[in-house]
Amino acid sequence: MPYEYDPGALTEAEADIRRRLSGRPVNLEVQRTISNLYRAASVVSRRAEREILSDAGLSWSAFVSVWVLWVWGEMDATRLANEVGLTPGTVTGVRKGLEKQGHIETRRGEDDGRMVFIRLTPAGDAMFSELYPRFNAWSTNLFGDLSDTDTSRLADLLEGLIVAPPTRDD
Repeated sequence: MPYEYDPGALTEAEADIRRRLSGRPVNLEVQRTISNLYRAASVVSRRAEREILSDAGLSWSAFVSVWVLWVWGEMDATRLANEVGLTPGTVTGVRKGLEKQGHIETRRGEDDGRMVFIRLTPAGDAMFSELYPRFNAWSTNLFGDLSDTDTSRLADLLEGLIVAPPTRDD
């Protein structure tokens, strides 16, 4: 399988960034880390869509939405958007596609008809229960070059970024 990013082009891009920012009071390693974090997330989501999720007719956003509903159960659309990291408008599009596939169903709030609650259908639960072990095996293979310790350390480092309080320069 070809590289998602050509290693030579990636090395050249990193050199271009260093040249462009040379002599400026910036932390190049932090910029490199942010760039590679974005690239890695893009590679994982595109490869997952191409290699495993397309068989189930799911995009990355749909997969993550179903994952959240599978783990935590029914929730309102705003919470789902927050959990998945999507805009409410994007969740609406994902929701409509998943409804057409029969994986989810929605209902309006009893006290507030503007609220939309989303849950997996039995068919959606069955689909995901069958898909998730295959996705996990695919993911395990993707990280195959990392030891369990390295994988755990990477997860811990990323979690630290996710839950870090915002910083502010006063």
